Amino acid sequence: MENVLELSEIIYSAISDYGEQRILSDIVQGESPDVIKVIFEHCILNLEKNETVESDTCGAVAEGLLHYLLTVSMIPSQRKTLFQSVEIDIAVPDTRTLTASPQDVIIVSFPKTDNVESIKSQIEKIKKIQPNSNNIWVVLEKDIPVETRVYTLKDTITFANIVNDLISFLSTKKQSKLKIFKI
Repeated sequence: MENVLELSEIIYSAISDYGEQRILSDIVQGESPDVIKVIFEHCILNLEKNETVESDTCGAVAEGLLHYLLTVSMIPSQRKTLFQSVEIDIAVPDTRTLTASPQDVIIVSFPKTDNVESIKSQIEKIKKIQPNSNNIWVVLEKDIPVETRVYTLKDTITFANIVNDLISFLSTKKQSKLKIFKI
């Protein structure tokens, strides 16, 4: 995998090229798939100039981009946390809600590997804290058959739909906190 600092620079360069105001405007208009696809592909093309891009690098770019988009959209989330001894990449809205009502929480996982057994093992750990498989979203380089929702980073790039899907999911849930979404 590339150096984390180098990946951050590539992601933020692509974001800057697209335009931060335009990103927010496009997300508000429901066009986040276009935003994500353009920025993600821009990052991968920049990385490919130097070397072959591995699945862990694709996953790291996708995760960094999603962190940024969640922040700019003000979608409530908790990132990079340990919950009941299970590593969580992203919990939407948070682990406190996961304790009280797991049906109201999405866990987004970025396995950063193409090893099927490793991916399935990671999913099994997550199922211990999120019993609803529909609320476990896994971001993978290519589609593999697992009992969760899978977002892919190659070919059709279904990952491009993740922000719209999160917005749709959250719009159906009761929010005990003041809703301050920019979207």
